[in-house]
Amino acid sequence: WAFCHRNCCQTPSVEVLVGGQLTDAPTFVISGEASDQHDMDTLQRLAPFELSPETTEKLQAMLKNDRSYMIELVPKVVFCRGELTEMLISCEIGEYVQFKGVAHSYLAHNGTIERIPESKEDIFASTSLSLIEKRKLMRLMTMVSDNTLYTHILDKYSDTQFTQLLQDKFKLSGMLLDAVLYLIVRVNRGDTISSREGCERLHKYVKSIGRYGRMAYLCGMYGGGSEISQSFCRLCAVSGGTYILNEKVAAIESTAENEFSVVLDHGTVRAKQIVMSPDYTSTAVPKDQIVSRAICILDNTCLGDDTTALASYVDDSGVVSLLY
Repeated sequence: WAFCHRNCCQTPSVEVLVGGQLTDAPTFVISGEASDQHDMDTLQRLAPFELSPETTEKLQAMLKNDRSYMIELVPKVVFCRGELTEMLISCEIGEYVQFKGVAHSYLAHNGTIERIPESKEDIFASTSLSLIEKRKLMRLMTMVSDNTLYTHILDKYSDTQFTQLLQDKFKLSGMLLDAVLYLIVRVNRGDTISSREGCERLHKYVKSIGRYGRMAYLCGMYGGGSEISQSFCRLCAVSGGTYILNEKVAAIESTAENEFSVVLDHGTVRAKQIVMSPDYTSTAVPKDQIVSRAICILDNTCLGDDTTALASYVDDSGVVSLLY
């Protein structure tokens, strides 16, 4: 293989984003994904366990026309005013990647499901919140929207926990407290974060509302992570990057010239810099978090025909997020 300046191993989202941005020097992107994985039966990949004949027949009927549906294995949502959105705009990738606003947010907790208002208009129009709760939530929204008040809160309460700030300063409790913690700020059950980090997350959320509508999140219409990865792959290729497909990385070695040798099945790539997943390192990276994912195919609508919603279910074991 020819010498290259930068090398990106594999093609998950982070490595793909970097590969798409490194267009000022020769770039190789190595993908170890075998092509025969895409030829697996769709039903078998979705349900690798035994199904009843009735369920199998129903799924086969739903999946018969593969141009009528899109199944996202790793759904993603992005902030309307987040770093990734700004990158998509600056790279002009946003011109051919279609997004849809996540219109509603729901919180399921203690046996109830509540729609959580996001914008100020939603707060005033909400029938599930009392007048006092609306005032408390509006006070919190006003604080993070005003730069002077926001900076003052960060300086004064930077050493306290975010939960304590919401309870003592803004008098939040019950469903309203859970909505801010688990649905808006995205704190996992049992975790604690500082007031500074919590306010920064809340500020980012509120700042995103109003840019493309009365929502804070966007999701890809034809896939989230997959479409974004594909777009940056295209950007890298058009800008002169080279993709090496269906090659597995056998070893990564350093040389005396402060370079790296990436040993593949059928050759070796040398590079001065490498961007890669920690899985390729010789030292095992401890995994202190387990992520469980599920794909649910419904035979009827539960939130409307043209509604995109983000729902969070909270119990003692943690927080589960569902993109509908």
